[in-house]
Amino acid sequence: MDKSQFGVQLYTLRSITATDMLGTLGRAAEAGYGAVEFAGFGGVPVSTLRARLDELNLRAAGAHVQYTEFDSDVKRVCEDVLTLGGEYAIVPAIPRDMRTDPSTARELPARLEQWAKACHNAGLRFAYHNHDFEFAPLGNTGGTIFDALLTTDPSVVDLELDVFWAAYAGRDPLALIREHRDRIRLLHLKDIAPGQTPPDVPVGRGTLDWDAILDAGGGAGVRWYIVEQDNPRDPLDDITQSARYLQRHIRT
Repeated sequence: MDKSQFGVQLYTLRSITATDMLGTLGRAAEAGYGAVEFAGFGGVPVSTLRARLDELNLRAAGAHVQYTEFDSDVKRVCEDVLTLGGEYAIVPAIPRDMRTDPSTARELPARLEQWAKACHNAGLRFAYHNHDFEFAPLGNTGGTIFDALLTTDPSVVDLELDVFWAAYAGRDPLALIREHRDRIRLLHLKDIAPGQTPPDVPVGRGTLDWDAILDAGGGAGVRWYIVEQDNPRDPLDDITQSARYLQRHIRT
């Protein structure tokens, strides 16, 4: 595990990127991150973003790209991520109407594999990022969307495990990393504070066992550790708190 593998998901900073994407990249670097994961480009050409990353010596772990964008133009998705110098094109979630539809378990794996193969052929890696709904029973199928994800071809479909959402769904993220060490190549890091609203807090401010999670990630061959908060109180302060905590707990 290396400090260069730690990044921040820019969705956390969306209130700032909406008006100053280029400046926000600088603030991420100042907070101590060596990489970013995009969630939209703030209306800035990807070539301009790449130049700014190079200027700041920041790496692009990859980008979250909406399901509908993959569906409409996966070639353009690949071109954008490649221009950024990113490694991963990532589906951050599926549309809401698919989340409780039993047909999703049958249809989603093939769709993800189709996009994953396109990414692979373009020189990218592909992953799916979970929330909590992937662990909920899917109709009367006896399974979950997470079960369906595990049926995809492991040679092209990786998983980005969000440890907070797994814990929020009642699953043990540490056990998931260990059990699926051959599939989980990225981790989303935010802590959980049960009883607090909202319950997502900076890393080290909740109840998750970070030493164990980071050790398990290293043992599993996780490539990227990405800090994200869906509901930051103060976005820049929160990502700085997480970065400082992680810098103290990284074991190389």
